[in-house]
Amino acid sequence: MEVCQVLHMNGGRGEKSYAQNSSLQRKVISMTKPIAKEAITNLYRNTFPASLAIADLGCSSGPNTLFAVSELVKAVDEAMTSTPFSSHW
Repeated sequence: MEVCQVLHMNGGRGEKSYAQNSSLQRKVISMTKPIAKEAITNLYRNTFPASLAIADLGCSSGPNTLFAVSELVKAVDEAMTSTPFSSHW
């Protein structure tokens, strides 16, 4: 069997699609939010990065498409506004 037949996402339509079966992934994203938020806050408090890249390497369809990235962007915004020396920016 070829790799492309094994390692692929189901399309965004239908009963067996990722879009219809991704509630577990959303729950995990939500459960790990405090860990990610703490890591981002510590990053800004300790290193004052000039830039930060966030990449979503998940499925490009369904309700979770930008959920993880949007949560991380919120955490970065909160970290930047609550970190001492935020005038550094």
